[in-house]
Amino acid sequence: MIAWLKGVLVGVLCLILTSTLQAMVYIDINSPGGNRVPLAFLYHGSPEVEKVVRRDLTLYGLFRLINPQAFLAERFEKGKFADWKTIGAEILVVAEGSLKEGKVDVISRIFDVVEGQEVLAKEYTVQVGGERMIAHALADDIFKAFTGEEGMFSHPLSLVMRKGKGKEVAIMDPDGLWEKQITHGGGITLSPSWSPDGKKLAYVSFKRGDADIYIYDMETRKERPLVGGKGAQSAPAWSPDGRYIAYSSTIKGGNSEIFLIDTLMGKKKRLTYYYGIDTSPSWSPDGEQIAFVSDRSGPPHLFVMHRDGSQVSRLTYGSYDVSAAWSPRGDLIAYASLEKGRYYIRVVTPEGKNDRILVEGESPCWAPNGRYLLFYRGLGKGRGLFLTSSQGGGSLLIKQVDGGRIDWSGKYH
Repeated sequence: MIAWLKGVLVGVLCLILTSTLQAMVYIDINSPGGNRVPLAFLYHGSPEVEKVVRRDLTLYGLFRLINPQAFLAERFEKGKFADWKTIGAEILVVAEGSLKEGKVDVISRIFDVVEGQEVLAKEYTVQVGGERMIAHALADDIFKAFTGEEGMFSHPLSLVMRKGKGKEVAIMDPDGLWEKQITHGGGITLSPSWSPDGKKLAYVSFKRGDADIYIYDMETRKERPLVGGKGAQSAPAWSPDGRYIAYSSTIKGGNSEIFLIDTLMGKKKRLTYYYGIDTSPSWSPDGEQIAFVSDRSGPPHLFVMHRDGSQVSRLTYGSYDVSAAWSPRGDLIAYASLEKGRYYIRVVTPEGKNDRILVEGESPCWAPNGRYLLFYRGLGKGRGLFLTSSQGGGSLLIKQVDGGRIDWSGKYH
């Protein structure tokens, strides 16, 4: 059990009470801007659970939550769907929360109103204080029941928060409603990156004056230096197997190159050899390729290479392309492109084809299911964190924050 969850999570116990059935109301998440499916959420219990579930479902952008004031019944009677059909509901989620011996228990039932059948029933249990975790798990289960895709709100983000004159690594729920500071060095930390198992964070710290890479263990709450010495280290990125970290390091002359380090043995290998800048490595899901940013063709563009540094090929041809982010599905690479004074989030295939704009913004970060992205965009005098679909079609504000590079854990917490 990860230490920062102890005392909160008894394990989001997902006890299947009935058989899981295939929903007839099936949502195609590949159709941006489609009609949202009307959903009635009938809940009795902790207000925190209801608030978080409703926010998560709204952020998915696929559901239209029916106002509870329109409900014709305060309780669901088995087999009776007429009251819910009358108000236009196609999905009904019934959940009952209770508190006993310091634990919160929620029993949920998800119904396909159109077919009049139960799709899924589960029970979730946490210690008091972990209600938001139940809510995220329930919202993710609703999403999966009607799309067939894994959810994303039970997977935390890592980012950087300003603390006084410094910056510290923090973790945050994807809905922006909860956050926790992780490092307390009092200096500047940057570019946090989750290990594939969700138990460690790699990041850049200036605590010794230079930009060095450290690894923080979420269970022991201890950090250890990984890469230091001469030059500035930046942009750590874990390999999918969790054994290696690709990163950028300045060498003689000030130009940066991409290196690979074995996190167990400490052995380093240089991957790029160019007199300019090579940075921002991002792994393919199979661990065989690395996308990166280089100015070897003039302004920065995206390139891809084999994990040993061979077979380098150019992917993009914009005026200024940065922030490579390979989708967990492996089909797309997102990046930010500067066009006429504005940054836009674009996606391109690993072969450099079908390059297209998704939305205005910068610093893209993929959700673990590869169906959504987070990104930054100017908001008033600051910046806001937004969510969009991998198909484009608009965006939703998560929170006004400027947390530097965002990384979304692929591990359920």
